[in-house]
Amino acid sequence: RLRLVLEATEQRIGMVQAKTITDQILEKTSDSSEKDLKVGTPSLPPWARQIRKGTKVEYFWNEVEGWCKGEVSEDPVMVVDELIITVLFDDGTTVRLPFQGDEKARWRPGGM
Repeated sequence: RLRLVLEATEQRIGMVQAKTITDQILEKTSDSSEKDLKVGTPSLPPWARQIRKGTKVEYFWNEVEGWCKGEVSEDPVMVVDELIITVLFDDGTTVRLPFQGDEKARWRPGGM
């Protein structure tokens, strides 16, 4: 019985501590818009709209290749909600890649 009581008490204390931590985080967040959950299709970052021919970019290819540096070799084309960007990578390879809001973590401005 004692073991069951201790387990129930530990769970109760754990929930109280979690609620306390959550309340502390919410108190530190002064702007109510930061607390709102944003639902919908992710949008492109603001810097993506400035990409033109000659812009330096970096693209996260995969875990093996990592971040690959390149230069935009043609003006991007907007197709529905994605940019089609032609990149000449530093290794000489030219690839046409989609830049979508849900994959924006794979892209960053060159020189970061």
